[in-house]
Amino acid sequence: MKNNILNSFGLEFVIPGKRSATRNPEMPGYRIRSGMTDSDIVLPSLIHQGQASLILVLILGLVSIMSVLASSSLSVSNVQIEDTITETNQAWYAAWSGIDEIMYRLRAHQDFGASYTVNLTLPNGATVSATITGDNNKKIARSSGFIGGVVKNLEVGIASASGKASFVFAAQSGEGGFELEGNTTVTGNVYSNGSVLGIKANSGNAGSKIMGSVWAVGDIGGLSSPSTGGVYIQKNAWANHLTACLVGGNVRASSAPTNCPYSGTYSMSTPPSAATLSSVDADYWKTTAEAGGVWEGDCNIASANGTDCSAGTRIIGNKKINGNLNVPSGVNLTLSGPIWVKGDMNVSQNNTISTAESMGKNSVMIVTSDSSNPSVKGRMVTSSNVTFARNSQNAGVIVISENTSVDCTNLPAIDMTSNTATVVFVAINGCINVGSNSMLNGILGKKIHIKNNSTIQYDPSLARAIVVPDSGGWNVVNIHEY
Repeated sequence: MKNNILNSFGLEFVIPGKRSATRNPEMPGYRIRSGMTDSDIVLPSLIHQGQASLILVLILGLVSIMSVLASSSLSVSNVQIEDTITETNQAWYAAWSGIDEIMYRLRAHQDFGASYTVNLTLPNGATVSATITGDNNKKIARSSGFIGGVVKNLEVGIASASGKASFVFAAQSGEGGFELEGNTTVTGNVYSNGSVLGIKANSGNAGSKIMGSVWAVGDIGGLSSPSTGGVYIQKNAWANHLTACLVGGNVRASSAPTNCPYSGTYSMSTPPSAATLSSVDADYWKTTAEAGGVWEGDCNIASANGTDCSAGTRIIGNKKINGNLNVPSGVNLTLSGPIWVKGDMNVSQNNTISTAESMGKNSVMIVTSDSSNPSVKGRMVTSSNVTFARNSQNAGVIVISENTSVDCTNLPAIDMTSNTATVVFVAINGCINVGSNSMLNGILGKKIHIKNNSTIQYDPSLARAIVVPDSGGWNVVNIHEY
């Protein structure tokens, strides 16, 4: 059949031919024109079957198209929802990074004044603005994290935590800086109001390594010369300039690093602000020691000439010594309370200085200080193979020198020869010289020099063991979003 026009709604269809059309009584509603043979006639049942098939195909096609469109719309919505959730989480974590930065600075005793704001840009593109306000008793830290149009705000209430010192870094130095020779390792973070300098920026044994992050108000570079040698830093570094180093994380500085490959991103930034080192109240411990009694003259442990302030027990505590404290070779000494040595403390080789069990969980404080001659007296000197041992409750020894000498070579405030372990040393106004093959748990000094093969392994348990009113620690008391 040629050029048939089928009307599926009962309208007539036309077949070209010569005869006039007549209505076939057996096929109501249809007309047959001339030239049409029986073989050309399509029976109604077959016509309706074709119509039904065509309609069914059209309906199925329409349903399929609608399903695809609906599914496509749903997929787009899901992607948008997932993107929003991801950005919300990123903004939340960004806000927390601002709180972490503020808390680090607060516990490091940075002077904020009435208000202080820090702005950060994170590697994922998120930006952070954190502000801290308040007085010496209570402070409020607020932080806003922003990424991709999503903002998260956090507010943290902070209160002065009387009874705790703020050791939050493995090593913290003043403007004298922090220096590492070869084969030295610091496990933990380092904060320096001066520079951080090393012999070799290598993650291997030969390197000057800091297995944490570094904040340096000065530069990070080489100890022998600014652009040679340097320091390996496992995590992030923030300094004025980076002139010789190897950094495993992100870097921030006032100019692009030179001779300092880094794995993360670089952000142009002013250097971090100087942080105060007044983490321990030496005057409190001196007063406490003096209240237990005063020994006039030098104290020579295990001496038989009447100059042994332990009276042969080799146990001393809660005592002020108006002279030097001398511990000869091979004489183990136990500390049962705070000691103020108004002179020098000299510990000869092959000795163990232990914390008494009676101290419980509280560490013992030794203060060496002579305010009448601070540049010469008030030194702490240990020879080789001296160990500071903890008691069964993990309380140890913290040594504070108020000597003001920054001569690390000839007259350091604290001078350790070697093998000094499980101890924290503090010399806020002087140099701490850590001898070869030494091991200690924390160090704060105006200037710090670490010799070959020595390790600082940060242990916050010693800091937590300090009990002293108004020492400047801080605790978080509440957190909420706003």
